[in-house]
Amino acid sequence: MLFLCQVVENLHAIWIKIDESLPWIELKGTYETRKDAKKAASNCMHRTQVKIVAIPENRKQLKAIATKKR
Repeated sequence: MLFLCQVVENLHAIWIKIDESLPWIELKGTYETRKDAKKAASNCMHRTQVKIVAIPENRKQLKAIATKKR
């Protein structure tokens, strides 16, 4: 799992990449310092629960559909 903080007009936005097969996800909100942004990303990931809801029957596919519960 990768975290990326992007500076936008002296504010930090948080982007998270869970896997190479999934796109970057931008979290809501902006933060004044990189430390605040990192703390918010860490708190978000501690609260995140991932549940696999379906796996295709075709064994060649390796993707699974997942939902995020807050």
